[in-house]
Amino acid sequence: MHTQQNHRNFIEAIGIALACSFALAGTAMGADKAGIKIALIDTDGKCVKESVTGKLELDRKYVKGDRIVVTGAKNLAVKVDEHFAETLLFAPKGKVDFPIPLWPVGKYAKKYPHPPKAFQGEKHVIAARVPTAREIAAYRNLAVNPMDPRGKSPAYPHASSNSEWGEAAVFSAKTAIDGFVEATGDHHSWPRQSWGPYLPGGKHPEPELTIDFGRPVEIDKLVIVGRYNVRQGGYWKEATVEFSDGSKVTIKPEYNGKRQEFPTKKRVVTSMKFTKLVPNIPKKYAAFVEVEAWGKPAAKPAKLPEKEAAGSSKTAK
Repeated sequence: MHTQQNHRNFIEAIGIALACSFALAGTAMGADKAGIKIALIDTDGKCVKESVTGKLELDRKYVKGDRIVVTGAKNLAVKVDEHFAETLLFAPKGKVDFPIPLWPVGKYAKKYPHPPKAFQGEKHVIAARVPTAREIAAYRNLAVNPMDPRGKSPAYPHASSNSEWGEAAVFSAKTAIDGFVEATGDHHSWPRQSWGPYLPGGKHPEPELTIDFGRPVEIDKLVIVGRYNVRQGGYWKEATVEFSDGSKVTIKPEYNGKRQEFPTKKRVVTSMKFTKLVPNIPKKYAAFVEVEAWGKPAAKPAKLPEKEAAGSSKTAK
């Protein structure tokens, strides 16, 4: 009796392991027509549960080390939690790997850069699909990614920086592209998270923020939302944006806490970097709440760089 039960348990375990190995491998065997697989992987790399229906339902609390892995296509639309918007991602290797962000480190470690109810409880639903050709080609903000993890990522867009104040999640680079825009008030937790670097000097370098698109994209407009805290009064009054094609543009945001548009010459690039940030008052703390890059995936390679004059903002309605 025990031998038969042990045999059944062994067969079941093998089946789960094989299914999850397919999920981790990408477009491997056993895929449905869309080829999308969603899996919950634990800290030991073991598959807890997997689905090929486009929806994964979980009846368990997340624990440290858990991550969601979605595979099956280079272009994916993923909704990782009910409190997150569905996100269009580009995954060159057909894989999205999202660590559950419930255990931040650094200063303000208990402050989350996402809605406080996200990833909580014992009921979770993760959905993923292949976006339509029209969705992929649409003119949109190509920089938004609320699922962007800190550190390396196999999916794009992805934000990174050489300076994050206190190494805190609420001041990390990812918060500048998370789609949550609230510029006013104190900035120590959601919904007022922002990319806030150290002030340069000593061991801290001149801060830079890089947005990587993962493939050539055609952009013609930047949008900036600066941190707006009347009590502190610091903001970036000027920044240089360096594009991967070698071109540069200088932008001059205003201190108003609103979405400020900076139309630019149309260019095809794979990344952009905000550098040479100038605060309105020397040594005054400043931050970007959100950075947007409007355009669409490129159909042709980048052109040689062109010179461009400094741009003033146009406050978006």
